[in-house]
Amino acid sequence: MKTNWPAFRCGCLIVASAVLGGSLASVRGQEPAGATSTAAVISSVAITQEPQRAAIRVEGAARLELHTSRMQNPERLVLDFNGARLGVQRTVIPGVSAPVRGVRIGQFRPDIARVVVDLTGETPYQITHEGDAVVVYFQMQVTPDSVQGAPVRSTSAESTKKSIEYAAKAPKTNLERNNRSNPSAPRFSLPNELTQPAVVLASLHEKSAPARPDGGAQQASEQAAQLATTAAATVATQQASNGGNAPQAGHYTGEPISVNLKDVDLKDFFRLIHEISGLNVVLDPNVKGTLTIVLDEVPWDQALDIVLQNNGLDKQLTGNVLRVATRETLKKEAEGQRDLEKAQAEAVAPVTVTRVLSYAKATTMKDTLKKFLSARGDILSDDRSNQLIIRDIPSVIPTIDNLIRQLDRKSQQVEIEARVVSASRTFAQDIGVQWGFAGTTTGGRSIFGGPASVGVSPVSVTGIPQPPLVGIPASGSGSSTTPGLPLNVNLGAGVPTSGFYFGHRSPNFAVDLFITAAESKGVGKLLSKPKVITQNNEKAIVKQGTKIPIQTVINNTISVQYIDAVLQLEVTPQITAEGTVFMDVLVENTQIDNGIPRVQGIPALDTQAAQTKVTVADGGTVVIGGIIVTQQQTNITEVPIVGSLPLIGYLFRRTNVSVQSQELLFFITPRIIPG
Repeated sequence: MKTNWPAFRCGCLIVASAVLGGSLASVRGQEPAGATSTAAVISSVAITQEPQRAAIRVEGAARLELHTSRMQNPERLVLDFNGARLGVQRTVIPGVSAPVRGVRIGQFRPDIARVVVDLTGETPYQITHEGDAVVVYFQMQVTPDSVQGAPVRSTSAESTKKSIEYAAKAPKTNLERNNRSNPSAPRFSLPNELTQPAVVLASLHEKSAPARPDGGAQQASEQAAQLATTAAATVATQQASNGGNAPQAGHYTGEPISVNLKDVDLKDFFRLIHEISGLNVVLDPNVKGTLTIVLDEVPWDQALDIVLQNNGLDKQLTGNVLRVATRETLKKEAEGQRDLEKAQAEAVAPVTVTRVLSYAKATTMKDTLKKFLSARGDILSDDRSNQLIIRDIPSVIPTIDNLIRQLDRKSQQVEIEARVVSASRTFAQDIGVQWGFAGTTTGGRSIFGGPASVGVSPVSVTGIPQPPLVGIPASGSGSSTTPGLPLNVNLGAGVPTSGFYFGHRSPNFAVDLFITAAESKGVGKLLSKPKVITQNNEKAIVKQGTKIPIQTVINNTISVQYIDAVLQLEVTPQITAEGTVFMDVLVENTQIDNGIPRVQGIPALDTQAAQTKVTVADGGTVVIGGIIVTQQQTNITEVPIVGSLPLIGYLFRRTNVSVQSQELLFFITPRIIPG
């Protein structure tokens, strides 16, 4: 809640407030025994401070009736509110500076709420009513003796308006609406330790009655110190969790504040941060300047970072001490520290040590470790004994030893098994017909039949009635010279394995019909199973086969080269953190193809290969590649026109079907060897 307080027109206004209640319903739930339902509720207490005047503002949900009394040893003012109760009990507000040392609040009796103002000395005061709020003003003279441990700074430009507003908004209740209707001094929430009913505060408050003349101010001071320590620990934990850097946007955890500054000294702003956070703030002498900034409902730690960034400053947090300095100062300190460490390192005499490696190679390890040496260090390797000779300052040796322990470890081993499966299938079918007929008309004037040049039926006509037409096979055909019936259709199977014959003979008509067929099937399988064992991240190669010599002539020089026709497995495994195996694998199966004629004595090669990178579970099997080749061919030989007729066409054609299928699969199975 932002308001303007006409009573303060100049100087520095620092506000401290404790919001004592939320909604009215929640306050009633804590109503002390004996309180009436019509009692006024004290909703908040605020401390405001200026060089010439300070004020205590007490706000309630209804008009507050006040009775005052002064006490000495120590000096304090007691405010008793008749017929009133507190929204939150057992609360202490530490003061900012003189003349108010602090405020203690408690329920003196069920019908009396008491507010004790601890003072630095006997100070005049004035009480006014502003709506439902009671404001107590303390007049004072700004002298070195009147301010104890908290000097008030002023400048010649006192006419310039300076104000700080730090407020915490309560839930939107009827109580809040009443407060908004009565503008008053700005107020803000202190850390949660001050606004929540903590056990420490309750115990301290219950051990002493309000306004006791012996140590009331000391009690408030002790409580404020404890709360400041708790707040400092909270901020230190937050800074440590962020690696010592400023919190990232959206990760600030400080209480929201509203700040309205105009030409305010930076040192006064950091004093406010001290009061809010409880941290001990130390400023570098180079921190100076003024600040003009307006923030609304921003966490105080974010506001601190904004001010630091805007003024070229940075912070260092050590325990509960917050140091603020310019970046240039911190940079020079860091450079000086670095130069000091460098000078100290150069002043130390180097030492020479040797380290024996068990698993790693000294030559390989040397290049890695050199990057962690100082400017005066060096590493040599002895390949014969697999040792490292290290010479450097003593502070570097532990780091090198730690790296050697991490890197010189026994590598796990992996067994990789590959399988190359090649399967082939063949199918062939050949169906054909051969037939011929001959006949004559009555009286033998006309004869019809087939020409002998097409073919002659192998059925001999000897010993049976002679057909009207007889043919002789062509010479050299290998057939018998016995005359047979000339064929009209000669489309028999090439290499028949089965057949059917039908024949008829008479003096006037003869028929020969042959149906021949052949069919074949074949299945082939080739399994190659190479296996190899290797260390993690080490390449392994296993091969089996033939090296083919090839002779070449270059510049009248005869040379012989060898080409591999082998089954080969080449793999580099890498064991992952999840226990799987990542592999860079090559599987190749190359063989001599005798089906292709050789060129100058050099045979053709049939190659099957797969190369890939794949991740496989331990003991799992995966297909890393596969090839399927299918070849199908159908040949039809027929008599023109009639061979295409349905059904009848089968008697005038030959059908030859050939199907070949080949499948090639590559399987890979890694297994991590225990131990």
